[in-house]
Amino acid sequence: MSLSTYSPGAVGDSPMPFIETATYQRPFASGSSRHAQSSRTPPDPWKEYKHPNGDIYFYNRTLRLITPDDIYDPTTLAFVLEAREDHLQCLESDSSLGKLADDWEMTLSDVSETAAVIRMYSRRLGESYVWTEERGLEFRSPEHFWSHVAEYPSHHDDLPPNTEGAFVQSLMKAKQLITQGEIFPFSATQIDQVIKRYEQLKGLQSEGRNVVPALAWLMGAVMPLDACGKSYTDQDLGDLMKKMRV
Repeated sequence: MSLSTYSPGAVGDSPMPFIETATYQRPFASGSSRHAQSSRTPPDPWKEYKHPNGDIYFYNRTLRLITPDDIYDPTTLAFVLEAREDHLQCLESDSSLGKLADDWEMTLSDVSETAAVIRMYSRRLGESYVWTEERGLEFRSPEHFWSHVAEYPSHHDDLPPNTEGAFVQSLMKAKQLITQGEIFPFSATQIDQVIKRYEQLKGLQSEGRNVVPALAWLMGAVMPLDACGKSYTDQDLGDLMKKMRV
């Protein structure tokens, strides 16, 4: 679908609140160490994936497990697997387990012998979950799902179901609201930048290029378009677009 850009009209170009991108994990601090790691093969069945921004993360399709932590280190890998097993045991004994979609994926980060940051997601339903001992399994806001899409965009061959349609519809709605003079969290210029980059990526996709990671990053970084409480300046958006090169 074409979303032709439009003139800003009466809406100013000054920075307005924009959606904040996810804070991406960077497990390999230096370029040299990252290059050294990328020449190695992770333990089977783990696969190494590269985010469009250059970050490395790992995915175990069998376990449905994602981690940005350095699983080339046997101790770290053991901590990751142990944390997953402990978390699943907690879920199995929880009466709220029925809330969890059957296509769940788990992310584990900042893993140590005693702690880990653990989240769960459903691509099919577009849902995000978190479990705590006090409250059991709970749904998180849509922003968390979209941040997950942006943070880990490279390990699937296609976008999560319905995400592209939701993204296009949101852009069309945003254009309509702005042209009608209604108050909206984004400037016309910012919306135009997003539309232009989306159409560039779709053009590359029509030529047979794999743009799924870049599309997922773009959509996850700006959705949901009507989210409140976060800000993203015009300069921030420009920097993001420059990095989103296939």
